[in-house]
Order: sequence, then structure tokens, then C-alpha cells
Amino acid sequence: LAGESFAWMSKSDAGTAGAQFLKIGIGARAMGMGGAASALTDVSALYWNPAGLASLEKREVFAQHTDWFEDTSIEFIGAAVPVNGKVFGFSMTYLSIDDFERRIADSSAPIGTFNANDSAVGISYAKKLAGLDAGMTVRALKSKIGSDSSNVAIAADAGVIKKGLSFSGKPLSLALVLKDFGTKMKFVSKQDNLPSVIKLGMGVEVSPSMLVAADLNLPRDNEVNMSIGFEYMLPVEAVKFPVRMGYKTLNDFDTIDGFSAGFGLGMGSYNLDFAWVPYGDFDDTYRLSLAGKF
Repeated sequence: LAGESFAWMSKSDAGTAGAQFLKIGIGARAMGMGGAASALTDVSALYWNPAGLASLEKREVFAQHTDWFEDTSIEFIGAAVPVNGKVFGFSMTYLSIDDFERRIADSSAPIGTFNANDSAVGISYAKKLAGLDAGMTVRALKSKIGSDSSNVAIAADAGVIKKGLSFSGKPLSLALVLKDFGTKMKFVSKQDNLPSVIKLGMGVEVSPSMLVAADLNLPRDNEVNMSIGFEYMLPVEAVKFPVRMGYKTLNDFDTIDGFSAGFGLGMGSYNLDFAWVPYGDFDDTYRLSLAGKF
């Protein structure tokens, strides 16, 4: 790992990683906070940092729909189940693109359409260790464009979260996650590395109603960047009503539109969350997610 970490900084793989859909953040709560989610401890940790599952005390289910660019949509479902001090999880991601125009080189006239999709199925395991929460996720990945399919690639996440720390007298959590390390994805005759990333995260509970979080991201195929976000729980009776805002210093489309925002509504054991994530000239994207505990 040390040797690969040093090679990281050369960015010789910049822009060449495969399975790019793995970089599309999951969870309206997390994305409303700019993707600063490595230290969060909710069921969306199935995507961000499996160590975040170790704190779950009840069974949780999660579903999300994302309206992406043009005719692209992303669906995510997941579940986490605590069993005798351990937490087991399952997740599935499916991205679909409909009615791509098929063209012959140097011709502006389409000769037909085709569809494309990406999918990932993962299992997770998390446990509290001596002073640390730790977790791991393993995913099987596959992509298809028209009649061509990739091999089945394997990706793994491993992370830890240290709680019980203090920053200026406020509760502090620190996180480390190694995300999307694994085998190469081969499509026709081309092989690409996965879009692996090392994340260092923190979360500070400024008050019982306000959380501030930040992630430092060291990706294989892009420059070092940072995500910053906050969540504030409005004083509304009978329901939980959090509002969120975030910023990512460098997004994958090289625009300055790194801002995001969102809100949630919680009633009893259920939470409904919405996030707005713009990408400049490319379009705005929206996420709607639902989580429940039982």
C-alpha cells in the first residue's frame, strides 16, 4: 500500500480509471453536505465508509433515486443488520442510460440507438474494536454498452472511525477509508484501473443541533480535493427537519460549481432526504433517498 500511495501523487492514471459510476455519491444527506461523509454513521455508510455501520443499533434499510444528466438515472438500495455486536450489510447500485444515438464516424446522422448500464452488488461487515469502529465492503462490478459487456471486476473498501475525541471542547470523530481498490475492469480490449481514493475525514458536533464535517480526498485519477459540509437541525416540533449545505473544491467536471444543498424530514423511524447538486453547464442533479429503522 505504501508504494502505491506514493505512486498516487504522480497522477499518471489521471482521467484513465474505469467504472466511473463508482464516483457518483450516494445518499441525499451526504451529498447535501458536499460529500463530506467519511465520518458519518448512518446506513449510507454502505457507500462512503463501512466503519460507519458499526454504530447502528437497529436494522436499517435505504433506497435512493438520482436524476443524473440527460436520460441517465441511478438507483441504490441497501440494508444493514446488527447481529451479536457485528453489523452485516448489503447494497446494490444500478445506473442506466437510455437511447444513446449510434453514429458512424464522421457522420452527423444517427443510424439507431442503444442502451448502457453499470451495476455493483456489495456486501459489508462492520464491528467495534478496541477504541475504533472498523468495516469492510466488497463489491462485484459490471458494465454494458449496447451488446458489449465488461468483465466482472472486484472492488473493496476498508475504513475506520475514531470517536470520543474533542475539538475545542466539542465531540470530534476522525475517519480513514480506502475506497474502491481492486481488480482492473476490462472492456473489449481495454483495461482500466478502478477509481480508487483514500479519504481522511472528520466530523465535529458543534452543538446538539449542528454538525460540521470535512473530507480530504486523494483520488487515483484526479487532483487532491476537499469536501466540506454542515447540517443544522431546525427547531421544529414533532418532526426532525435538518437543512444542509456543502462544497467540494474540485469536482469531476472541472467547473467551479462545487456547491450543494439539501434538507430532510424525519418522522419516527423514517427519514426522507433531498439534495440538489449542480454541475455548471452540464445540468443540475437531484437525489431523493428514504431510510427506515426497525
